[in-house]
Amino acid sequence: MAVGLPGAAGAAYRSLPALTKTYETVVAPLVAETLEDPAERARVDGSLRVMSVKFGLAMLSYGRLTGRRTQLDVAVLAGAVTRLYDDLIDGRGGGSGDGSGDGGGDTGADDRLGELMGHRAFVPGTAPELLLERLVYGIEGALRHPPHASLLTALASLHEYQVLSRRQREADVPLDVLEKITRGKGAAAHLILCGLVKPVLEPAERELVMDLGETLQSLDDYMDVEFDRENGVTTLVSCGVLTLPGIARRLRAARPRLVAVHGGRAARPYCGMLYFLLLQAWVARRLPVLGRLARRPARRSAVLAFLSRGEDALPPAAPEHP
Repeated sequence: MAVGLPGAAGAAYRSLPALTKTYETVVAPLVAETLEDPAERARVDGSLRVMSVKFGLAMLSYGRLTGRRTQLDVAVLAGAVTRLYDDLIDGRGGGSGDGSGDGGGDTGADDRLGELMGHRAFVPGTAPELLLERLVYGIEGALRHPPHASLLTALASLHEYQVLSRRQREADVPLDVLEKITRGKGAAAHLILCGLVKPVLEPAERELVMDLGETLQSLDDYMDVEFDRENGVTTLVSCGVLTLPGIARRLRAARPRLVAVHGGRAARPYCGMLYFLLLQAWVARRLPVLGRLARRPARRSAVLAFLSRGEDALPPAAPEHP
C-alpha cells in the first residue's frame, strides 16, 4: 500500500490551499453569522476548519479513484457537518433547547436532528443546531439538485446508529452492540461522503465503501482511545477487541478489492492515502508529543491542520455515572 504514498501526498499537498480557501469563503462566514459568543465561535471555527480539510481531502481522493469531479464547496461543508453533528448527537452544544438538561440523553435533540437528517421540517433548538442546519442545506444548495434517495437513506441510517452510540457510555455495554455501532456508523458515514461524489454505486463498490467505512471508524477509535476513556466511552479498541495490527490487516485486505473495482492505476494513490492514515494513527499513539505540537498552530497551517487531531467543535459531555 505504501507504493501509492508519494502520489497521495503530492495530490494532498496540491489540494490543501484550495480547500482552505474554500473553507474561508463557504463555512467560516456561516460560523461567524450564527454563533454570537466569541469563545464558542473560535472553538467551533478551529474545529470545523481541521475537519473540513481532512474530509475534503478524503472526498477528493475518492473522486480521483472513481474519475469523478469533486466540488470543493461540498467537500468542506461535508467535513464541517460531520464534526458538528457528531458533537451535537453526543449531547453537547449549550443545552438541549427543551429544558431537559440531561446531556447525552437529550431525546429532544435526537428527534430534532432526526428531522434534519431525514430531510423533514427542522426547528433548531440551539445556535449550534442552527449552524448545522445552514451547513446541511449549504450542501444541497451547492449540489444544485435534491439529494439522491440513497443519500437520504444513508443519513437516516446514520442517525439511528449515532443515537445507539449513546450506549457506549454504559459500563456494561455488550460486545455485539459495540460491533453494531462501529459497523453502522462507519458504513453509513462513508456511504454519505462517497455518495456526495458519486451518488449511484454499483453493488460491489457499495459493499467496499461500507467495509472501508467500518475500518476507518475503527482507525478513528484507535486514535481517540485515550480521549474516549477519559470521557467514559467504550469502543472495540478501548476494550481490547481491536488492535492496530488488526485494523492494518483489514486495510491491506481491501487493496485487491479496490484494484478489482477501480483498476490498479487509480487504486494506487488511494491505497497510499489509506496507508498514510494508518501511519498517522501509529505516530499519534506512539509519539503523542508530535500530535500536541501540531495541534496548537493548526488554525494557521493547512498542513498542520491535516496532521493534527483537532479539537471537538463543542465541549465534551461529562462522563455519566450511575
